[in-house]
Amino acid sequence: MKKYILVASAMFFLNTTQSCSESELDLIDPVNVNANIPRTEQQLQMLLNGAYLTISSTNAYGTDLMIFGDLLGDNLFVSTTNASYTTTRDKVYSANQSDFNFYGAMYNVINNCNTIINDTNLASNDNLERMKAEAKALRGFAYFTLVMYYSPAPNSGANQEYGVPIVLGNYDSLLQPKRATVAEVYNQIISDLKAGILGAVDSSKNTFGKTAAKLLLSKVYLARRANGDAELALQLSREIINSPSAGYDKINALENINPVIQNANPAFPILPNYEHYFSGVNDATRTFEGTVRINNILTKISYNLPGVEKYASETIWELDQNNLTNQITGIGSNVSLPGYYSRFDERKCLLFSQSFYNSFASTDVRRGSVSSGLLTSTGVPTTDSPRGYWTNKYPKRTYSTGESLSFSDYFRNIKIFRFAEAQLNEIEALYLLGNTAEAVTKLNSFASSRNGRLYAGVNLLNDILSERAKEFYGEGQRFWDLKRYNLPIVKSTNCLLNCSVQPGDKLYVLPMSLGDLSSNPNLTQYPGYN
Repeated sequence: MKKYILVASAMFFLNTTQSCSESELDLIDPVNVNANIPRTEQQLQMLLNGAYLTISSTNAYGTDLMIFGDLLGDNLFVSTTNASYTTTRDKVYSANQSDFNFYGAMYNVINNCNTIINDTNLASNDNLERMKAEAKALRGFAYFTLVMYYSPAPNSGANQEYGVPIVLGNYDSLLQPKRATVAEVYNQIISDLKAGILGAVDSSKNTFGKTAAKLLLSKVYLARRANGDAELALQLSREIINSPSAGYDKINALENINPVIQNANPAFPILPNYEHYFSGVNDATRTFEGTVRINNILTKISYNLPGVEKYASETIWELDQNNLTNQITGIGSNVSLPGYYSRFDERKCLLFSQSFYNSFASTDVRRGSVSSGLLTSTGVPTTDSPRGYWTNKYPKRTYSTGESLSFSDYFRNIKIFRFAEAQLNEIEALYLLGNTAEAVTKLNSFASSRNGRLYAGVNLLNDILSERAKEFYGEGQRFWDLKRYNLPIVKSTNCLLNCSVQPGDKLYVLPMSLGDLSSNPNLTQYPGYN
């Protein structure tokens, strides 16, 4: 796969981020190396690259946030064979004990973006305006991450004064911002994403471009649900679906990647596109040669096995993983998504529940074969009750090129936004607008494209969220889907504490850490954690 490596500023980024103190709230000074004030486009691009690397770190979307988004929900559990993330699993987090370390990381992203956005030293040109728009979109994403976790949902009716601090100026070591309201944070996110749509470009799947900004803005509107928001979410989703930028399109999920030997005794892997998109070990297209039995005759064949990048049109935004970025982000054998999800890693511990597995049709490509599909019971721990299912969405080992047999561990790119979300956002917007017949038709069309169960639409919201759960499991979305609609979180497997969390419970909002509170007297703790 062609890698868009964001490492031109690796050493610069490493030097600047290592200057932060033990307090998460301290906003690191991004320009204390080489210059007091950025003077060149290259320096601004270095800051933008640094923001991407921070988002890709293990504390953020490189590992933890992708796990929290499922583990705080109802379908993922931690095996008894490994004690990782047990504080999150049991929802016993507090101001002085938690697994959460992304609060400061998101403000470091925001700080880098602010420096780019506020720069007045350089004369305007297309590249500079592109960077500023991209920085605004990325800042909007960081604020959306923060308000998702550290504030109540905008339609919860509870504690709407507990948004997160909004920081728009350049770095100030004396800054002690207070919480904004939830509404104010959403207004800022929407403003940033609109600016991103106007000025960002779709140049790479590893950068936050125009299409990513549109997708996130549709998601923000579906979360806020103010007057007119559903119409705007529908408009944005349809722009992505009906008039996509070059390189963006839905995946043909059911087509097999190797029709040449489809009817032969399997000597090579035959996977549906959808399964290969996640679990295929090849980043690049590879040529395979071998002998297979066709009609009882041994036949020598040669064919190309497409790499994951063949289906990259489904990807709207992903985090680049390679041997250089991983040195900065910390992803590797100790902390990584494949490490916790892959059944081939010694740190494996995260499984999906039996009830979730049973919600799929046996033909659903997102489930696949029980022995080797995207959800598999092969080698699951026998001590879990009931036993769960591994996912193969995060392969530990991948081949990096089509020319050699070289391989790497923990280098599969991390998918953040996919085309499927635009499709499901459209359906949800139709539901909110009362267009139920069209919503049910499109929902069943989407489910059929995966060979999934069809829906009667009697409880349409539940059907939509169920389909989202099947599509995005392991991709960090389930907790937010439940939270934004004020739905209970009920867990059964390996659950000892807080197994049925009801809407309005403080556990839907993460606590500020003692370090955050002590470093900023203007920051207030969410009610119930005092």
